Amino acid sequence: MSKTICIAGKNNIAINIAKYIAYKYPDYKLIAITNQNDYGNNNFQLSFKHYCEINDIEVVSLYEVYEIENLYFISLEFDKIIKPSRFKSKELFNIHFSYLPAYKGMYTSALPILNNEEYSGVTLHLIDTGIDTGDIIDQEKFKLNPSWTGQDLYLKYIEYGTRIVKKNLENILTGKYDVKVQSHVKSSYYDKNSIDYANLTININKTANEVHNQIRAFSFPAYQLPLIKDSEIYNSIILTSKTVAKPGNILFEDEFSITISTIDFDLKLLKDKRSELLEASKKGDLKLIKKFHANLYPLNQRSKEGWDILILAAYNGHLDIIRWLLEDVGWDVNTTNNNLTSFAMYVMTHASLNNDTSILEYILKNTKGIQWNHKDARGHNINYYAKKLNNINVINLLPCP
Repeated sequence: MSKTICIAGKNNIAINIAKYIAYKYPDYKLIAITNQNDYGNNNFQLSFKHYCEINDIEVVSLYEVYEIENLYFISLEFDKIIKPSRFKSKELFNIHFSYLPAYKGMYTSALPILNNEEYSGVTLHLIDTGIDTGDIIDQEKFKLNPSWTGQDLYLKYIEYGTRIVKKNLENILTGKYDVKVQSHVKSSYYDKNSIDYANLTININKTANEVHNQIRAFSFPAYQLPLIKDSEIYNSIILTSKTVAKPGNILFEDEFSITISTIDFDLKLLKDKRSELLEASKKGDLKLIKKFHANLYPLNQRSKEGWDILILAAYNGHLDIIRWLLEDVGWDVNTTNNNLTSFAMYVMTHASLNNDTSILEYILKNTKGIQWNHKDARGHNINYYAKKLNNINVINLLPCP
């Protein structure tokens, strides 16, 4: 009798596991349930719905899988509460982004940072009638870097969550996994009312460490940044100088930062300058980009489309910026946007549309490690798009057939 694996969820973790199953277990029928707010657009994370559409993975409803007997149901950031009694199958699994039994529920990318935890982790567990209360199959624990933001922690969850599913999938499918009951010790739960993201405020009448942790927890550049003193702040640095002024006083301000007093130590707030940085790359202002770099502003910022400054320089034909980023900064030559359109694809597009092959010739001659056969989220490589643009000079330069 045929067996079915259903992935219910969203984002890169769902896609990572779908790819792994399709490659490793082709004899299993793979179906999917996508989240309600997945409209098929690739954003900060790739769309699982879009991935299923272009890879002919059948998308079904939750009600349709209830009646499947030989089913392995894997929840990966799924947006609905699962009721096991409705399923004919008992093989129901979930990845939760915390080291259970701590932090059941929501906002696990923010709360461990807010609460000054040293560690977090991911947990693979059975789904039972509670919320993240099922017996544990496996866990991985990792140390929280004191500079990580909520977005950084979320990306770590994706990385570790993908790894733990791959590690345990064979045992899940063969029924050779062991479980342990969750302990009540250090167990905690947070619901959707734990954080009001629609009205985020930073309480600066706190110690420097507490304010710093609030900023890190709520810094998720793909969606929001905390606002302090009328400036969006992407991170902060606790200074060694002890506070002598009233908490919240501005002690110093320049183009890139604001230093404020707190309960105990002064705190340097780092201003978000993404829009100015990206605009400088678009317009070819290398001098301004170097100024950002000299002031230790992180250059690896992205637009909502996923464009970084190397991609913007390529599309707009700024060879001097490209040369500096690749030769002096050591930029990733295989950087992509949200649709996985690569830097090389943007170079090719500029060359084709403007009949200017100078940047293409530069990277062909001076750059190693470009993945010329890379495929974007639609499954197409650079040659596919070059043929559509039909610039023979460019097509003849490309190294891939």
